Amino acid sequence: MHKNKKHHNNKERGLTMIELIVSLGIFGLVIGMTVSIFLLALASQRRIIALRNVEDNIRLTTELMSREIRTGKNFSSTGGSLLFTNAKGEAIIYRLTNNVIEKSSDGGLNYSAVTGTEITIDYLNFYLMGQATGDSLEPRITVTISATGNIGNQNANLKIQTTISERLLQS
Repeated sequence: MHKNKKHHNNKERGLTMIELIVSLGIFGLVIGMTVSIFLLALASQRRIIALRNVEDNIRLTTELMSREIRTGKNFSSTGGSLLFTNAKGEAIIYRLTNNVIEKSSDGGLNYSAVTGTEITIDYLNFYLMGQATGDSLEPRITVTISATGNIGNQNANLKIQTTISERLLQS
């Protein structure tokens, strides 16, 4: 009996080659899943940033246009352009050129970009309603915009429509 006890104490303890391979495989699987989750989170963050850029840019653009349109008069639209006279008596033009919304305050002699370079405007449309005197409709303009933003290889698309009514009501 004493001999058997001694025999068990001398036996070497350690990992076999199969146990080592299995543990390395499990470790590699856990690391692979962790890296995949990290890359997915990074791609999601880039998409969210791109969408936020598009939203912020379009919100600022529509707010700028809305302020002038509300107090404007003598509206006309030709395709993707809106022409009117603002409260200061300036001839204002908003148009889409080279995927950027531009504004002119001098009747079309000089234009400046309203939207930022980090987004692309896919389309801009103006729909005029109630402009004719006596049509029993209050003057209003519906604006539709589609924009795309890119961060890295992530795209974010946004389509909006807003209706702006004039403050000056027809009598």
